[in-house]
Amino acid sequence: MEGFGILLLNVVLTLFAFFAAAPITLSAISTFGVQKQFAQAMVEEGVIAEEEVKRILPKKQGAGLVIAIIVLAALGIAAWRAAPYGPICAVVGFVLGLVKYRKVLQFNSLTVQRFKNTFKDSFDAAKLNRYVDKMF
Repeated sequence: MEGFGILLLNVVLTLFAFFAAAPITLSAISTFGVQKQFAQAMVEEGVIAEEEVKRILPKKQGAGLVIAIIVLAALGIAAWRAAPYGPICAVVGFVLGLVKYRKVLQFNSLTVQRFKNTFKDSFDAAKLNRYVDKMF
């Protein structure tokens, strides 16, 4: 591959690292951090039963981890095959993506939305809304 093809491949690699690999990795990490802490706080507030959290959260953590590993492996293989510039483009895109999407790891309204999506019909919405109004 020459010239324009190499440029195009490296642009695609950078965009994949920025828009896919970084957010997926941060999402997987957040299930072990902020989402687990938020779910525990919801158990303590009586919003959701502890059994529901123990039933659903490990499945979500495992799935997120597997998906993140697959995406990072695909990024690494593609970057390796696109050497010498591929690894540089992948790392730059990934680091910039981590900086852009770092809010996934913070306790904010996104955490509440992800809790609602994870535990759809398993929680008391009124108690959750009171908690959110009190904390935010």
